Amino acid sequence: MDTQLSIFDSTQNIPINEWEALLTPNDIFLSIDFLSLIETYHKDEISPNYIVLKEGNKVIGILYSQTFKLSSKKLKEYINHGNPGFNLIRLIKSQLSNFVNLKVGFLGNLFMTNEMGFKIHPNYWNKIDLNKLLSQLQGQNDNKLIMIPPFYKDYFEFSEDYFKEINIEPDMHLKIPKSWHSFEDYYDAIQSKYKKRYRKNLINSSNIKTKELNKAEIKQHAIVLHNLFDKVYNKSSFNAAKFNTKIFSDLKAFIPNTSIVGYFIGDKMIGFSSNILLNNTMYAHFVGLDYEVNHEFDLYSKMLYDKIKYAIENKVELIKFGRTASEFKSNFGAIAQSNIGYVYDSSGILLRLLSPLLKLIKEKKWYQRNPFKEENKIKDITSYESAASPKSKVFH
Repeated sequence: MDTQLSIFDSTQNIPINEWEALLTPNDIFLSIDFLSLIETYHKDEISPNYIVLKEGNKVIGILYSQTFKLSSKKLKEYINHGNPGFNLIRLIKSQLSNFVNLKVGFLGNLFMTNEMGFKIHPNYWNKIDLNKLLSQLQGQNDNKLIMIPPFYKDYFEFSEDYFKEINIEPDMHLKIPKSWHSFEDYYDAIQSKYKKRYRKNLINSSNIKTKELNKAEIKQHAIVLHNLFDKVYNKSSFNAAKFNTKIFSDLKAFIPNTSIVGYFIGDKMIGFSSNILLNNTMYAHFVGLDYEVNHEFDLYSKMLYDKIKYAIENKVELIKFGRTASEFKSNFGAIAQSNIGYVYDSSGILLRLLSPLLKLIKEKKWYQRNPFKEENKIKDITSYESAASPKSKVFH
């Protein structure tokens, strides 16, 4: 029996019973309510598509994508960021990027790129033809290309004719050992020079006061939160779509274990940090900070120490730190995951034309640090685990 594919351009149009047929209470990030929240607050940034796969009347899979506009400015900034210094060939190719303005699809959530945007019934993986699915999706939104996060390779087969590898910034993870019951256990596990860094941070940040913001305070500080995030957004090497901090109050209501922490000097907020606790994982979500005082108060370091402390206190097993500031985060114990993403084009023609530019899309060279003593080194996390995995023996 052939697999039928239905594509919807809004959560309001999705048949709820079909979309949620495979979901469990743990699949919060795939729920219609969560996706509707993302869609509502980012109408000017993304165009979503939601796909339901059926065999007869049986739902065998769901998947979603978000389309954004890739401007020549965004592409050029990222090329130059990953290739510092003068190089004639790079300069020529960088100039070619001036002519690139594309509608690009992204499989999953642009605002949580380390989470899967699909769930497939484990008995029907052999029924999923990703190339056929993406070809229809590409035609639906007139996407010139579709970007695919690294971990999709663990679940789907990719044809070299239509998929091309690209280098991206890796997601940074810190696995929390069961033996850590407080921040002191983390402190005891790190080497002496990193202990010294932490003690220095305590001194530099001693005048900073932190406060977890409630819904009313999030709304009260809405403009400041927006402006602080803008400072980080504008400094980033590559931005696909801009996150809307106005979502925080509704996000906190929808996922109670969402924390928005304000960092203050006196009455002035100089930064904020957001975290989401879900399914034994802490997602270190977006931050905002004033770079003019960041160095003076060692603000960003304090945020990362606070995130680790918060995760340990809440007994999570894993912190997902996201894809920015990789080397800096590795100083705190975070380990890089795969940095190989993929670009899809149903014809393969555009991939060949853009091949010189795609080869230039690479992360800036950096070094993986290890702050832990030899006996406390944390092994790399080599794969993403999910109920969506084809290796799952039981359908939940």
